[in-house]
Amino acid sequence: MVEKQHWVERIFNLCSYCFLLVFTLFCLAPFWIMIVASFTDEVVLRIDGYLPWARKWSLEAYRWVLRGPEIQSAYRVTTFVTLTGTFLSVIIMSGLAYVLSIRRLKGRLKLAFYIYFTMIFSGGVIPWFITCRMLGLYDNIWALIVPMLVNPWWVFVLRNFFSSLPIEIIESARIDGASDAKILYSIVLPLSLPAVVTAALFTGVAYWNDWWHGVILMSFSKIRPLAVIILRMLNSFRALLKAMEQPGTTVDVENLPHLSVRMATTVITIGPIILLYPFVQRYFIKGLTIGAIKG
Repeated sequence: MVEKQHWVERIFNLCSYCFLLVFTLFCLAPFWIMIVASFTDEVVLRIDGYLPWARKWSLEAYRWVLRGPEIQSAYRVTTFVTLTGTFLSVIIMSGLAYVLSIRRLKGRLKLAFYIYFTMIFSGGVIPWFITCRMLGLYDNIWALIVPMLVNPWWVFVLRNFFSSLPIEIIESARIDGASDAKILYSIVLPLSLPAVVTAALFTGVAYWNDWWHGVILMSFSKIRPLAVIILRMLNSFRALLKAMEQPGTTVDVENLPHLSVRMATTVITIGPIILLYPFVQRYFIKGLTIGAIKG
């Protein structure tokens, strides 16, 4: 027999749902206004400002954005960096987390402390920059990938997840003669798919939105990630004109939809990464829940 809820508990649940609904609307409102502004006619946008609905719709801003070769090149660079960086990062962090989860390994606590130490202290920007220059991570595509390959937080999350797996499965595979690499990629990773997908999702978002390495380590190269182009477009009108200009042509400044182009560029930037969330949401929730178990 189902026990009826007390009226105080019902009121509390109702208030909680109302609060979450209002909070969700407040979070979605800026994104909705940004999308509407990107499809709004430039003249109407200047007169009405940023509103939840437009009196006149237009695709002119997206035509301007997609015509610029600099943005197209930046899109290709960011896509390559995100896919390559996420793949390599997940492989390296999974291997490191598996090493930390092996209890028979001597010195794993010292290695864990070394990784944890980097979460609290850093050498500063100048030593970090000098180190990247010495390693050849300057003005090339790998300068956008290598510095972000290992995130200590996700190493410990994966380590905790690996430690929560039944030890009998791993020991039986080791008795059958399987190596640690075989155990990791054939047994541990398939069983840890929620945690791996969660780490890959957040790592991919970090690569996609990264602008810091593109500004610091890409001074003279023509390779520019999309986040850097967006940053310059939002801060500089001259950079906006350069991004829209095609070879052998000039940009019509008077007819350029300045405000809507900025909004359209931002929508194009965040669009692909947002579309990933519905597909990995179930892995994301389960990964955070089980990965939080102490090993």
